[in-house]
Amino acid sequence: MNPLRSEQVSQLLDQAVAQAPVYLIGAGGCGMSGLGHLLLDLGHRVFGSDLVVNEEIRQLRERGSEIHCGHTAEQLTAAAPILVIYSSAIRSDNSELRAAQQLHIPIVRRAVLLAALVHRQRGLCVAGMHGKTTTAALLAFALEQLKANPSFAVGAAVPQLPRPARFATTRDEASAPYFAVEADESDGTLREFHPRGAIVLNVDEEHLDYYANLEAVCVEFETFARQTSGPLVFCADDERLADLFARHHGAHSYGFHPLAQYRIECKAVSIDQTGPLGARRSTCFGVWYAGTSLGEFSTQLLGQKNVSNACAVIAMLHQLGFDPAQIAAAVATFQGVARRQQELFRDSRFCLLDDYGHHPAEIQATLQALKELRGRRLLVAFQPHRFTRTRQLLDQFATCFAEADRLWVTEVYAASEAEIAGVNGERLAAAIRGQGQAVEFIPTLSELRRAVRAAMLPGDLVLFLGAGDITKAAHELAAELSKESMEPKEQLLARLSESLSSDSVVRANEPLAKRTTLRVGGRADFYVEPASEADLAAVLKFCAEQRLPFTILGRGSNLLIKDGGIRGVVICLARPHLSRVEVNGDRLHCGAGAKLKAAAVEARRHGLAGLEFLEGIPGSVGGAMRMNAGAMGSWMFEVVESIRFMDYSGNIHERKASEVYVEYRGCPLFKDHIALGAVLKGQESAPEVIAERMNRFNTKRWESQPAAPSAGCIFKNPTTIPAGKLIDELGLKGTRVGGATVSDVHGNFIINEGAATARDVLNLIEIIKQRAKAARGIDLVTEVEILGEEPPTPH
Repeated sequence: MNPLRSEQVSQLLDQAVAQAPVYLIGAGGCGMSGLGHLLLDLGHRVFGSDLVVNEEIRQLRERGSEIHCGHTAEQLTAAAPILVIYSSAIRSDNSELRAAQQLHIPIVRRAVLLAALVHRQRGLCVAGMHGKTTTAALLAFALEQLKANPSFAVGAAVPQLPRPARFATTRDEASAPYFAVEADESDGTLREFHPRGAIVLNVDEEHLDYYANLEAVCVEFETFARQTSGPLVFCADDERLADLFARHHGAHSYGFHPLAQYRIECKAVSIDQTGPLGARRSTCFGVWYAGTSLGEFSTQLLGQKNVSNACAVIAMLHQLGFDPAQIAAAVATFQGVARRQQELFRDSRFCLLDDYGHHPAEIQATLQALKELRGRRLLVAFQPHRFTRTRQLLDQFATCFAEADRLWVTEVYAASEAEIAGVNGERLAAAIRGQGQAVEFIPTLSELRRAVRAAMLPGDLVLFLGAGDITKAAHELAAELSKESMEPKEQLLARLSESLSSDSVVRANEPLAKRTTLRVGGRADFYVEPASEADLAAVLKFCAEQRLPFTILGRGSNLLIKDGGIRGVVICLARPHLSRVEVNGDRLHCGAGAKLKAAAVEARRHGLAGLEFLEGIPGSVGGAMRMNAGAMGSWMFEVVESIRFMDYSGNIHERKASEVYVEYRGCPLFKDHIALGAVLKGQESAPEVIAERMNRFNTKRWESQPAAPSAGCIFKNPTTIPAGKLIDELGLKGTRVGGATVSDVHGNFIINEGAATARDVLNLIEIIKQRAKAARGIDLVTEVEILGEEPPTPH
């Protein structure tokens, strides 16, 4: 078989008579169906076949194409095509492909025909291992918004475009339309393209079933770059691309890298009330070109990778001469493509997403982007795609799911490949377990769907990942969820109240802002203050029976609750029995709900030193143990002798503090156990000496910390510089978003000036993190605990 090259295809199409038939083998694929639309736009009759009828085939049939279900030589012969097109997914022994060879009908690969059509206009190719579908779709959408009437070919459905491909015509023959196209490198056809402009997003160890090694992949991209006659826009954050293209004539870099020609500077994150995820974030960012600001831009897509890809489109459009303000308006309303963070279901309980990601780098980026949107947990179901990819990237797959709270892996989707002995989903699951992450292997999609549903709790964000047919399981689960109905909240409240003693507090829709020191946050579905340890165990049992998530709330310091509140049950150990402080000799027996200030004052009254540092920490004993809270150079577990705690089944345990592992700002034990109390040890001293030390600490605290409502220190201290000092040196003191402000007193405090929302605080946190990363290369990590979810979109 000797397939045609793009030049030969162009000549053949030029010589063809009007309505000349073409035949697509595998017509239902996104790329192939797009070719069908392009050929129809050019006036050809389109025939073809595929194994199943899908939405792509239905769209082609609606335009007059004749697409068969199944492959037979007779179908192809009857069509009498001038050209046969096939994709890399079609095996060489396909009956229609063989018939075309025997009849000496010209045969062409999908990408070669696409390249031939692109060369008729001003081609703008988007290439790279990850993100090219979304980026090409954004480029096409933006050109459409800019009234450029572009041609385009995108490898997925784009809800904001009428179809995934279009060949535009123009009356002005002197100025051919732009043609935005996703150029695939997977089968060595990238070099078929000779575009006027190109975007290269990244290069990675991918498609090693075709390429000998990564070096061969790089050679393919170098060849593609040499064939690009106009601007070559590449990501400066990709070290390999920087090495390949930094000195290339006509190359323009973009990214977060300080040396990028188009440099990104993230500004803030705000709520977008129209996004398909509902209450979706809209990331605002600035772009600087050659030291001059092009203005502010925004994207509705989630994560830094999508911000970077949006900048690539901005850079290309700027190079083409479009006005920056018009570019900003053009990209701002783009909502993405199908199967890229696509929401299938959302209600007050769950959000279910479907995503095409199948490479470790894509998976990691997607999970990181979704991290801030999740409610209580992120549940991930993954279907590996191709045996060769699974074998070659096994080590990367083993570590890319770190952000998942629950993980399932199903069997490999072959994608026309022959099986490879020893390469399967079970082996991938074993590799993930080898990295210390829990994972379940579920061999079939029907079992996978049932397993995920059984594990789901209200507040969960559920993600189905993979390029194969796992999307069917995702859609089936979405249909199942839509049929379910949740028990009315009033009934649940009544049943919960009945299960507890009359001394417990039980409320619905409880405002949580008043229960945090920052004074922001939404409501809890249910709020409970159990009167005793027995009532606490009863609450845990009720939550387990009703599959309700629960959250333990201390005194609300070091905590940021999102504006959508917390789903399920919020438990606060504030009742007298669980908040007691009793002195026995030189030891204090404290309930988990006891205020740290109360413990410090009681120690002073009984002449016990060593606990003075607790007086100024606005939290509870339980919360201080969970966070290993500290102040004035001392830490909670330095004074804890023993602890008492409850597991989630309601069983009570006691342990010496010396037997408990603690770390900076954390005690891992309390990630899945509930603190009930502790014995704190003091040293006998004169009460006046203790009082003097407490007064000194108190004076120092109010001189160095703001008096306005705050959550305490927002960030953990990096190893190289205290977070407050870093923020001060970056000139961020006084920076404001809404009612939230970086304190002028201490840079590591964000204060509520009276009308702040949680979103204001989160936006401010994001600005600080971005500035620290861009200016100093420091990744700031939040010390404050962030809980809850964004508010739902109003209808």
